[in-house]
Amino acid sequence: MLQRPAAGAIAGLSPTPEQLGKRARRAWLLFAGVALAIIAAALYGAGLYGRAVEVDALAAQGRTDANLKVALLRAVLENPRALPLLLSEDQQVHDALTARTNAAIDVLNRKLEGLVSGTKASVLYVTGTDGLAVASSNWREPTSFVGNDYGFRAYFSRAMQTGTAEYFALGNVSKRPGLYISRRVGSASAPLGVVVVKMEFDQLEADWHEANRPAYVSDEHGVVLITSVPSWRFMTTAPLAGASLAEIRDSQQFGDAPLVPLPITRREPLSAGVIACTMDTSALK
Repeated sequence: MLQRPAAGAIAGLSPTPEQLGKRARRAWLLFAGVALAIIAAALYGAGLYGRAVEVDALAAQGRTDANLKVALLRAVLENPRALPLLLSEDQQVHDALTARTNAAIDVLNRKLEGLVSGTKASVLYVTGTDGLAVASSNWREPTSFVGNDYGFRAYFSRAMQTGTAEYFALGNVSKRPGLYISRRVGSASAPLGVVVVKMEFDQLEADWHEANRPAYVSDEHGVVLITSVPSWRFMTTAPLAGASLAEIRDSQQFGDAPLVPLPITRREPLSAGVIACTMDTSALK
């Protein structure tokens, strides 16, 4: 025989309004926690994606800017680089180095003077095998190179040994930095001297500076040679090893420059070929 449950038993199995409220609150709290976690993950992912996109854009802009600067530098060097080659075969250069007469040297001085005014070169000069300057484009000036001894300079010794050389240094007389491009006159067995052209980069550096993006060119030792930030010149991309520092000091390549590291305090690799740097912005002024 079927029996009908007592009303009290049914009431004991049904949740009370208070219990329903607690369950609802727990469900909403769980939902809110899950939602917050999803939102946080989405925001974090969006932040990583946005950062990656921004880094890629900056890297692309940096590569474009660097390629443009390289192209400008090559354009500046193109014509002056040809001068030593042409002059090493010039008859008036050979005459001045072999005859050493006042007339021959005067003709060469005037020739060099005329050539430098039509190029972007700073100065042109010719030395004998002893390193003494025989003729120079600045022969009229108080700071004329004529008679100065450049035998200790690497661009002279290397040109005498191998035929050609390129060497960035602080001028021994002018105290101005520049690239020296040299070529031997005559054969290795019968040399007559060396032709040298000096390039300075004031205008190029000024153009780079206008872009408001720090830029520099460094040598194999990490010494900054050309830069849009004047105070960075002859600083280093990393501390120099003792042997390298001693070699540079002995050569007088950069005069009394302190050769201290650039004001870049932290380097963080971000991706292939991209490094985030922290620097002292006061050095940019």
